[in-house]
Amino acid sequence: MFSPNTTRRLTQAAALANTAAGDHGGQTLPERLDEQHLADILADVSPHAGEARPAGAEPSSSATLRSVRKLRAAIAGIWHDAAAEDAGAALAGINHLLSAAGPVQLILPGGPDGERPGTAATAPHAAGGPAAGSPARTPAVLDAGREGDPAEKELSTAFALALTDVALAGELTRLRTCSGEACDNAFVDLTRNRSKQFCDEANCANRAHVRAYRARRAAEAGDEETGAVSADRAVQQDAVRDRAPDGEGTKPGKKAKKDKGKKKSKKHKK
Repeated sequence: MFSPNTTRRLTQAAALANTAAGDHGGQTLPERLDEQHLADILADVSPHAGEARPAGAEPSSSATLRSVRKLRAAIAGIWHDAAAEDAGAALAGINHLLSAAGPVQLILPGGPDGERPGTAATAPHAAGGPAAGSPARTPAVLDAGREGDPAEKELSTAFALALTDVALAGELTRLRTCSGEACDNAFVDLTRNRSKQFCDEANCANRAHVRAYRARRAAEAGDEETGAVSADRAVQQDAVRDRAPDGEGTKPGKKAKKDKGKKKSKKHKK
């Protein structure tokens, strides 16, 4: 479906979006992206993210934190547009990230995960054309940015390229938001049939299943109670009829008609 690198970056992008204050996993949570958390995120994208900082300095500057929070808002917007199947808006958001990344180019994948530019090993040509594994038969990948970009820009570029892979594959609908109660978490649906509806942060799927089960049990109990009440009323009505003298169990209108008919017949005889 996606390369391991793209899948990893998409998962990281969703995790970043989910650090914002709001409804997550059935509860309202505060802002969770602080400077230490940010340092961990940046270190995963750029191994040199924290090397230049002196001992005892803050993990990340306030300016960097503001920049990544702005990126987070852009990622969340793309995710919600994709989940709402508004492909045009989602593509506009991805294009904005790509334009900020700098020059975009096609390269041969280098390294085990194809993250950075490089050249693939050249295999000897076999008769009839290039052999498998040669550069001519190696799928190219998109790359953007420049060497020496700040770590936060490398993060933005990595997410932009991963989202571009999703768009080019026609898989934007795999960017989903949780269907759980009081949960707006973003996640990537990697199932074959696009059937994933809940995030994995706080057992949203399990909570939804338990709630549905209890609702069914309550409905069944309500039907049984209604049926029992109706049966009790029917028994009571039968008992009243059985105890009533002849004629008293009938409706007043019918009894009055019978009495009136008897009086008429007596007058006629006279």
